[in-house]
Amino acid sequence: MPGRMTGLGRCCRRAAVTLGAAVLLAGAGAAGWAGYLHATGNVHTVIAGQLYRSAQLGKAGFADVMARFHIRTVINLRGANPGEPWYEDELAASAAMGARHIDLRMSATEVPGAAKLGEIRAVLGQATTPILIHCQAGADRAGLVAALYELWIAHRPPAVAGEQLSLAYGHFPWFGNRTIAMDGAWRQVLEEYRQ
Repeated sequence: MPGRMTGLGRCCRRAAVTLGAAVLLAGAGAAGWAGYLHATGNVHTVIAGQLYRSAQLGKAGFADVMARFHIRTVINLRGANPGEPWYEDELAASAAMGARHIDLRMSATEVPGAAKLGEIRAVLGQATTPILIHCQAGADRAGLVAALYELWIAHRPPAVAGEQLSLAYGHFPWFGNRTIAMDGAWRQVLEEYRQ
């Protein structure tokens, strides 16, 4: 009879509604978490006394993190931005703390080539600890570089190091998000590491 739903149809419809509601709730939860990370500067300890990661912090937040963790090297993954207030504040705070400031421009949406990965490895290997690495959100570029530090410098297992690229830090490479490039770079590094 047209217009009447069978038992199987009702069951499928209920399953679809339940799945849709679960996806919406998960999305809302992820958005709430991302908002929290943004509001708090996404500041995290990677290895106590050695490496810290964050988003781009305001003047007071940056100075606080520098002092709290006794930062000796700042690695800015956004690259030099002369004239931008955040950048000038960061340079001034780094100088006031006697910390070295390194600009290392990279994109969150492009897999870095061998030359850029070599540059990152050299910078990480020569930097005086404690180090603060940051990008704009502290999720993608900072996650990749933190993972590389753990793998290359701290010699942590790949499974442990790779946790730096996770939703826990706001890294969300799904549903067409172009920051999946950071995961591609990580896989590329692991392939070379295992050879």
